[in-house]
Amino acid sequence: MHQSRAPLSPSPLAALPMVDGVIARLRRAIEDAGLDCVCRKAADAALDRLDAEEDLRGRTADLAEARRMRDAIVLVLGLLSDLDDLMPDEPDRSAFSSVADLFQDIADFAAFAAIAARRAGARGDFV
Repeated sequence: MHQSRAPLSPSPLAALPMVDGVIARLRRAIEDAGLDCVCRKAADAALDRLDAEEDLRGRTADLAEARRMRDAIVLVLGLLSDLDDLMPDEPDRSAFSSVADLFQDIADFAAFAAIAARRAGARGDFV
């Protein structure tokens, strides 16, 4: 029976909340600078493009994190095949704890994947 926790752990980045980024701070700085109309339009257009690229980069990273968690779940499911060999009269009671740990790993990986998928969906629209 499997004696340790699954070898993959969720990335700590998956749980980080989205924070005010550089582009938003640049927009505020431009707003405060009081640029003229032509320059302001060009700056806004450039920031819109950067914002869309950053959203795409973030969405790509979030999807990669969700896929990594899916792959970890698949790995743990393979380890759970040992559950079929576990009998109620198993003399090594730690085997039951190992099974519980594997199920907890699945729950943890699924929770991190859900956060990543929600973050991907919460990012701005493509421009």
